[in-house]
Amino acid sequence: MRTGLWQVAAAAFALIATPSIASAQQPIDELQLLMELNSARADPAGYMTGLREYRGFFHANLLRYPGSTADIATEEGVKVVDETIAYLGKQAPLSQVQPSLLLQAAAADHLADQSRTGQIGHVGSDGSSPRVRVQRRGGGIYVAEIIAYGSVDAADAMRQLVVDDGVADRGHRQIIYSGELRYAGVACGPHPVFRTMCVIDLGMTADGRAPGERLRYTSR
Repeated sequence: MRTGLWQVAAAAFALIATPSIASAQQPIDELQLLMELNSARADPAGYMTGLREYRGFFHANLLRYPGSTADIATEEGVKVVDETIAYLGKQAPLSQVQPSLLLQAAAADHLADQSRTGQIGHVGSDGSSPRVRVQRRGGGIYVAEIIAYGSVDAADAMRQLVVDDGVADRGHRQIIYSGELRYAGVACGPHPVFRTMCVIDLGMTADGRAPGERLRYTSR
């Protein structure tokens, strides 16, 4: 979904773990998730190595982590992992994204909403889109959003988004590996259905405006 400037979120969301499997007792570390994002961008070859190990946890479309007694059903199984490995083998390293307080605030707004309602996806309970939530915080419309539900930790959340099982256009992966997107805000917390969720809002600039527009940050 590239139009020269990012304006909307990926149309779908990452969802691999089921409520019975996503049993993390501690909140997912937001700083660690940002580090995972930057690791995937800056060292795709190294990330590919980790996915080769992850591939070994599959039996057809079922995923079982070491030490677990339960299987996680995936839509595409090992095939999408192989496709991701091939993709990363051709992906050039990208610069790391920098943290943005404004984008983090917008991500936290969506987290707070869905933590209360149990909804999923990019549309808020009031009908807001990612761009609207960033605008409410004083930013612009050139943003992208990715969300992972049911992750057990930061590494699991990023792996869901990079592999993008069940998402036909691999929209989350495209966002992660967009060189245009240089800033990010991360918010992770509880979800009443899937136990955990992480929202990452990304922008070309720290406030989601087009490059050259003036930064303006407001809180509420």
